[in-house]
Amino acid sequence: MTTIRHESLDNGLEISFSDESNRYFGDYHHICVIATIGYPLERLTDDALRVRAIAVYGEQFKVEKRFERMGVPSSAVDSTRNALIDDFMRHAAVYLSRPDYPRLLVVAELSKQRTGRFYA
Repeated sequence: MTTIRHESLDNGLEISFSDESNRYFGDYHHICVIATIGYPLERLTDDALRVRAIAVYGEQFKVEKRFERMGVPSSAVDSTRNALIDDFMRHAAVYLSRPDYPRLLVVAELSKQRTGRFYA
């Protein structure tokens, strides 16, 4: 994975975009950009939430979002990759930048039902 862009938001969120694209047939590419959204949990002001989150995630909370596009010709790889990132930032930056969003994101992730089963 190669980090291709990094954004730091005023509320403490760090967003790194990495490229996992590959060519899959002839001149056609599968464009895959992974956005890793990180947050240092010591910044949480809610003591109970901070302790619970650190017990589950460690000191750094991270979630990943995947953006993909298939059938991209070589001549459009860079522009398509940049468009995926720009579209995400244009649409998500409004709520990602909110001061309360890191806390809401941590609460939402902690609330997800986790199963003890893993499938091979």
